[in-house]
Amino acid sequence: MTNTVLRLGILGATNAIQATYLPVLRSLKTHYTLTIIYDPSEEIVKQCQTRFGITHSTTVIEDVLLHKDVDVVLNLLPVEYHEQHTVTALESGKDVMVEAPLAMSIPSLRRIRDATKKGQAARSSSSINNNTNTNNPEAPKVFVGCARRYAPCFTEVFKKELSNLGRIQYARCRNIAGRMNIATPASTPSGINGASAATTVKQLNSPEKFTKILEDVFGEDLTPDRIAFCRYLGMLGCHDLSLMRESLGFPDAVSNVAITDPFYSAIFHYTNSSDGHPFTLVYEAGIDAVPRCDAHLTVYGADKTITVEYDFPRPGEKISNGTFVRVVVEEAGSLQEVGVGNGHGNGSINGKEDRQQTGDELLRPRIKRTETVCSCEEAYERQFMALHSYLLGGDSAAKTTTEDAFMDLRLLLMIFEHYNRQCGTIRTPLG
Repeated sequence: MTNTVLRLGILGATNAIQATYLPVLRSLKTHYTLTIIYDPSEEIVKQCQTRFGITHSTTVIEDVLLHKDVDVVLNLLPVEYHEQHTVTALESGKDVMVEAPLAMSIPSLRRIRDATKKGQAARSSSSINNNTNTNNPEAPKVFVGCARRYAPCFTEVFKKELSNLGRIQYARCRNIAGRMNIATPASTPSGINGASAATTVKQLNSPEKFTKILEDVFGEDLTPDRIAFCRYLGMLGCHDLSLMRESLGFPDAVSNVAITDPFYSAIFHYTNSSDGHPFTLVYEAGIDAVPRCDAHLTVYGADKTITVEYDFPRPGEKISNGTFVRVVVEEAGSLQEVGVGNGHGNGSINGKEDRQQTGDELLRPRIKRTETVCSCEEAYERQFMALHSYLLGGDSAAKTTTEDAFMDLRLLLMIFEHYNRQCGTIRTPLG
């Protein structure tokens, strides 16, 4: 591949893709060109083609995977299609970006890795080539999308503050979001996202395919709770866990998993690398009908608390509508006079004076709070800039590669294994 401007083939035209990916990619004209987009709805894909200036549109997925003028395939379909279409694209010699998680099982990840070898052979006999030496072409690459990990606030502020925090005493990771797939062809108003009937992720989901890929993980012991939990991890949860892992490292153990669909929780145990002191992280997640995004990672030190908050758009929203990434640092500041007392803790507090008591001053520690905000759009821009540099062999190496995705998968399997043990020894409604 010798083009500085990479030619993209996009799989999917859901609400989220129209609201986030396509506007950002269209703005990066010096790095990407939108060559072709696929969606099962001809009406939607035609409207996307017109609205975002995409060269071609199709309702046949192979038209994207095998297109001769496509350098990179963006596989933005649900998790049950990650392996299938990523393998096809890699074997044809194309680079691929896939939303996290890349895979839900070790066999699936191995098949994706094997496909890169076949893709290298395909490149040797075609014009798709990352390397100027056509006799030794570079194998196609896989990039895993997780925009949270590329947000400037996270990379430049949160991680710096975390490195100077000292001993971690406790951590909390949360993602409780409003209901997903809120639009359907029958209910979507005309004109939303430029389409009269926007495709939702739910329409693209295949329960049969999803159950099939989970058989690699659980065998035949597939309960409704396990399927629901994995569906959540395959849509939102893996982004939380990936962010948690980059920030705090790989946990030592999982001590509890609770699945009460549509809410889920887990307790992870860590060890501070500096002094060996243990700490706990509680993960809580779920979906309800309240239209908000309560997603954050908070880390507590002895005298400082650091939080990174994500207010990413819900399906159907544009990323410019007040969405943000924010880092909040809270620490003990100077003392603040809050009243006058008599030496026994009595006196004027919060503006209410006790006129019968006089004496010494009351002091209260002041909280020093610092906020740093960047836009959701910046997070996606940084992600796509990292993708571009990674695929063209630039100085900036991507961190969300196949090897990194393997660590995400290890964490998922750790959770599943503990849940299996928990269900085998503790017979409760959760099991």
